[in-house]
Amino acid sequence: MKINVAAVGLAHPFEVGYDQAPALLNQTAEQLAAIGVDCVNTGVIMHDLKTVKDAIAALKQADADVLLICVATWSEDHHLLDLLDSVNLPVILRAYPARDTGSLCCVHQIGAVFTNIGMRYEFIFGKPEDPACAQKVKDIALPYALVNTMKDVRVGTFGGRVKGMTEIAYDEFAIKQYLGCRVVNMEITELTEKVAAISDAEADKLLEEKKDVLRPCKVTSTKDGLRESIKYYAAMKDLCGEYALGALAVGCYTNYMGKVCLGYSLLAEEGITGACEGDVPNALTMKMLYELSGKPVNNTDLLDFNYDDNSILFAHCGSSGFSIAEGEIELAPVRLAESGVCCKFLMKPGKVTAVDICGNGDNFRMSVMVGDAIPCGMEFPGNPMTIKFEKPLDQINEEIMQYGSGHHWMVAYGDHSEALRRFCQIKGMNYYRI
Repeated sequence: MKINVAAVGLAHPFEVGYDQAPALLNQTAEQLAAIGVDCVNTGVIMHDLKTVKDAIAALKQADADVLLICVATWSEDHHLLDLLDSVNLPVILRAYPARDTGSLCCVHQIGAVFTNIGMRYEFIFGKPEDPACAQKVKDIALPYALVNTMKDVRVGTFGGRVKGMTEIAYDEFAIKQYLGCRVVNMEITELTEKVAAISDAEADKLLEEKKDVLRPCKVTSTKDGLRESIKYYAAMKDLCGEYALGALAVGCYTNYMGKVCLGYSLLAEEGITGACEGDVPNALTMKMLYELSGKPVNNTDLLDFNYDDNSILFAHCGSSGFSIAEGEIELAPVRLAESGVCCKFLMKPGKVTAVDICGNGDNFRMSVMVGDAIPCGMEFPGNPMTIKFEKPLDQINEEIMQYGSGHHWMVAYGDHSEALRRFCQIKGMNYYRI
């Protein structure tokens, strides 16, 4: 996911430091580019109506998540108010240390004005070359970039949610309101008819094309199981292209267990997330976490507590992307059904964030836990992950019940709790840190 920042300057020609305003703007933009932020430097220093109009014209051409106002000197604050009448972007006010320029007191002045009119803003103070200031801009912009990314996401659901799992019933209006995404509801036959139209010869050809990915895997599934699974992969990928889907939720339990798992694993490496059991909110949770981490996300249930090391076992049948595997990958019949293909492997150790989204209406909610994935064995046939926490397990258990968190936890590498908290704050969504 790209983070896009647009930068514009503000300064007064009468003040000390006005002549340095372009250099401050350029240095600030260069520091952002150095840490991987796409920064559109407008090159405009606003100081009168003409330069405000120049800034408006430049910003309307920029595809920005946030607007960075680089305040070089004290300036008349109405220039910024005029700008924001035409440009609807979240604002970061950037002040620079200097005794004579009035940069800091101008930002304080603008902050008071914004507070009076009920406008949200962020604030950063430091030297233009300070990498910590650039990182703070990136951290502030990240949840806004996620908001803008998610509003373009379409999730396809095939066959609805699993019978008897009322907890994962999805509220399309809440999903649109709080996540920005659109749900594309489809009959399972739209998927199965595409699968039926693929011949065994075509499936074998596709398996050959995927040999570099599949060759290192230990295979205990049947040839027919592999063929069927690769057909489902091809059908799902085709439908994702046809409907512009970035996420999928198939009601797999029980009739389609082992049919879509391999396809989910392969699609995960292509940026398309797939949730089990028709859980639409958690398909979108996976998409959010994929965008934040840049890696496939592990779809799990919370299964067991280990009080000896304060860890929890998370696992599901096996449909995660191969790039987060630790050690051997086995293409095996799925548990319970003992047919088809699931992708069994252990997960890499490291800092992780576990997230559940569920609920409806104003009770649409996100629950978040952060811990450390530690080495484990094949404690559950699928993609087991043991996560060690600092908070006592009984307290975690109580809070899960207190907040009404669901039983599906999507787990991504890295600590993304702050970005998710700010995302929920921006969208007005309930956020619970467990």
